[in-house]
Amino acid sequence: MLKNWTVITQPVRFASDGVMMRERYLQSLKHANHKHTERIVSIFGSPNTSNKIALAGEEFRLNQQMYNRRGGRPLSSYAVEYCLTLPKGYRPTHQQWRAMIQDCCIALAKLCQLNKVEFTQYKQQVRAVLHQQLQNSSKGSGDHVHLIIGKVIGNRVLKELQQKKATRLIKQAFNLAVLQHIGIDHRSYIPIEQEKGRRLSTWQYQHEKAKEALKIEKLFKQMQAQFDKWLKAKEEFNDRQKKRQANRLIKTYESIETHALTKRQKEQVNQIKGLML
Repeated sequence: MLKNWTVITQPVRFASDGVMMRERYLQSLKHANHKHTERIVSIFGSPNTSNKIALAGEEFRLNQQMYNRRGGRPLSSYAVEYCLTLPKGYRPTHQQWRAMIQDCCIALAKLCQLNKVEFTQYKQQVRAVLHQQLQNSSKGSGDHVHLIIGKVIGNRVLKELQQKKATRLIKQAFNLAVLQHIGIDHRSYIPIEQEKGRRLSTWQYQHEKAKEALKIEKLFKQMQAQFDKWLKAKEEFNDRQKKRQANRLIKTYESIETHALTKRQKEQVNQIKGLML
């Protein structure tokens, strides 16, 4: 039995650069994180949708800098990304995924209490990409959809999308949508591979853990080196180098987030992210 189907929420950082980086990532079968992805399908929107999200954010940020006399930090995240995942063994059709994502988006729109004009723009800033995964592989996740929703609607930032109540709501909406559209109840699901870990011998388990720890350590060293270069570029007002290192950091973050991190490691990642905003 599962409490909910898996839904992960994260802000799309680094303003318009971050939005376009996510677009390229979602469409790339050659990315290192997509070794177990066999097909990528657009469910809602297109690369042009990501452009609209970026442009809306840039326009809001410009107005914020021009007319906000109280100061404050300029908007640095123009969208929120939700990753909705089903276990291996389940492969909804593209139409079924489309119906499920539509239900989730409507639920979030109601949470934000959008009027008709805002809802029209909201629909134009929804980007959903399906990653169909290898079903016979022991590694990797099941089929999942990356759902990116623009936070800037008119003169308003939809802060609700990034709050815990939005994550709770989309989990409930996804549970219901899966039940309604493909007839699967998360409460009756039994993991097929729940006993797999017990069959690993002690040395195999320790070997895998050691390999994982080594990989994570290497990524953290890489991230720290990139951050040091970014900081130096910032101090020297070298915008070109600063942007280059920011793009590299985004790729490193994406690789790190695929691993199971300790609480301390998560704090380190969040600390560097916070310093860059």
